[in-house]
Amino acid sequence: MRFNEVDAAGIVFYPRFFDYFHMTFEDFFGDATGTPYPVWINEKRIGWPAVHVETDFLSPLRYGTTVELHLTFPRVKRTSFVCRYEARDPETGRTLCTSEITVVTTDLDELKPLPIPDAVRDTLERFAA
Repeated sequence: MRFNEVDAAGIVFYPRFFDYFHMTFEDFFGDATGTPYPVWINEKRIGWPAVHVETDFLSPLRYGTTVELHLTFPRVKRTSFVCRYEARDPETGRTLCTSEITVVTTDLDELKPLPIPDAVRDTLERFAA
């Protein structure tokens, strides 16, 4: 965690967690599906916008603390799936934040839902909660 990510109280400003979650999603997605995330977005024109978010902030993340993020997929439907994030302090094992973000597989040109591609569905099932 960096100094520019904290507020005047010296803890991570809560919207930063959503940046961390999306970076985790992008990194995971490219590695796990075998197709880099920018290829899905720029070439295949398939994306996963968030349509619902539920988050619990359980403990402050203080400046200088390392955060460890875990990502699983507890629910997979035809066009949508839930990304479950857990942010932990790796030194103490303490859970700092949990979030479930529902995303919809979307045709980025038409902005309409699409069925989850098989390569993505297989990946989500491998990393189910």
